[in-house]
Amino acid sequence: MPKYPAIKAALKERLLGNDYADGHALPSEPQLAREFDVSRMTARRAIDELEREGYLYRVQGAGTFPTGKRFQQGGFSVSPFADWSSHSDKRTQVLRAELLAATPEIAAVLNVSTGDPFIFVHRLRWDRETPIVVEKRYVDAQALPDLLSQDLSKVSVHDLLASQTRVPLTRVEQYLQAVNIWPEEAELLQVVPGTATLLIRRTAFSRERRVSYVNYWVRSDRFNFQNSFVP
Repeated sequence: MPKYPAIKAALKERLLGNDYADGHALPSEPQLAREFDVSRMTARRAIDELEREGYLYRVQGAGTFPTGKRFQQGGFSVSPFADWSSHSDKRTQVLRAELLAATPEIAAVLNVSTGDPFIFVHRLRWDRETPIVVEKRYVDAQALPDLLSQDLSKVSVHDLLASQTRVPLTRVEQYLQAVNIWPEEAELLQVVPGTATLLIRRTAFSRERRVSYVNYWVRSDRFNFQNSFVP
């Protein structure tokens, strides 16, 4: 079994727990390789994947930093894609939806134990003939045990979570940032790898329990976000 998923899970747990000091770079690849007793290439792969998912960013000549240490501007709101299916020119394609056992990486994301059940939902949203949004969502199976019986090409998972009472939602945290898209998502969105794309990371909580984590990769050339405020 490859070693990089375990390294990735350990680093993700540290990032989610704010273990790294404000404004300080993560340990270098050689340092991580020594800590986890792996090759530098293996450590780099774990870092690459965390960067791809929006947890880290690199500064040439300075190192790799947690995304959360960037300047954060509050006050924006990005609503879920709940009404997508209500438009005749838009549709949602379900690429994958299944019940799985949490790997160490997913266990770190949902704050559950390795092996606990979770539901993975992978969807692609289309505007006419153009793919616009890639969605990868991880849901605690105890929160929505009947999720897979729903028509996931039409329903909003967020609305289902908000309406159920088994594990009531108490807050949602989300981050919006620009990233250079990686090949897997680029192929789905029909853009060139490395294209500037918007990444929305959203975590839904029931008190301190994480019940859902989702990444949205959004084509910035075909999607606009609008907000208003009182001056």
